[in-house]
Amino acid sequence: MTTLIDLVYASPLFFLILFIGLQRFEKRRLINGIVFNFFLFSALMDAALIVIRLNNETLNNIAIVAVLIVMFFYLFGIVLLLWNAYIVWKKESHTLSNMLTLLIALAIIGSFFIPIITRLLHIPADVKLFFSTIVSVFLLYIPLFFYLYLTSLIIYQFNRPRYQQDYIIVLGSGLIDGQFVPPLLASRINRAIRFYDKQVKKGRPAPKLVFSGGQGPDEKLPESVAMQRYAIEQGIPIKDTLTEEKSVNTLQNMQFSKDIIMADTTKSNPKIIFATNNYHTFRAGLFAKQARLKADGIGAKTSRYFLPNAIIREFIAILKMKQHQFILVAIASVAFAALTVLLNHM
Repeated sequence: MTTLIDLVYASPLFFLILFIGLQRFEKRRLINGIVFNFFLFSALMDAALIVIRLNNETLNNIAIVAVLIVMFFYLFGIVLLLWNAYIVWKKESHTLSNMLTLLIALAIIGSFFIPIITRLLHIPADVKLFFSTIVSVFLLYIPLFFYLYLTSLIIYQFNRPRYQQDYIIVLGSGLIDGQFVPPLLASRINRAIRFYDKQVKKGRPAPKLVFSGGQGPDEKLPESVAMQRYAIEQGIPIKDTLTEEKSVNTLQNMQFSKDIIMADTTKSNPKIIFATNNYHTFRAGLFAKQARLKADGIGAKTSRYFLPNAIIREFIAILKMKQHQFILVAIASVAFAALTVLLNHM
């Protein structure tokens, strides 16, 4: 007879099989990260149960060390955020988007002083309970959502499309002096070129590079044209390039590039991938799905010091994409806070 313990031990295998199935069917979904975490935590639970049942001193010590390592990263997270903010401040422009790790670190530090401030201001107990409940809900929701997004982003980095593509969409970004390709954009183009070269070396037909990006108000030419020029300078034949010159955001990159590809090809279902920076791949994949474009992404490496701010920016953009869900959570938190105050008086 199957016992509860047997089900607990079997659950990691179930979630692993479910995760693999979801990944094979569609990589561009947050649910994949959720299922993977069910696998991860159920596997950790199994490991903990095994350690407890065996009562082995060596295993117990390993478990204690693992817990201490997790606590270390949690406690020193603020220090790491501040250190990253300092590095970014030295190497990048002093814009708001480059100060996100600093703002988050200051917000965490400031949260420790909230109880002191509320006592000094003599805020009524009901008001304090109401707002503390709302804050508690968001302190649970935001970090959990971020963790699930980060898991999905990391998993997506393992995407390895086969070297048999027909088209590679290269997503644009801003130009230097309105006409030159900056290093960040060059890394995207170079990533697409490396894939192009490897596919050709394997003796397969060369994919066409579709450079996608319109002309901003401060730019002298469309981003896609500057990208095409850069690729040609790197040795890519002009016949293997296309330009999409109207898009102003990632969703339009996908929509308009899809139109250009379908007008160029004779295939009803061409094989397509897109190239961007590694931190941008998952959100770009969501936009490709939204545009009904069957395309997964390959990512160019980004400087490690720049990644935290970039990933946080991507997360904020994901929240905006999921704004209806965010609004529902906000409404639910207010309702829950009101109910908590009401029950406190009963």
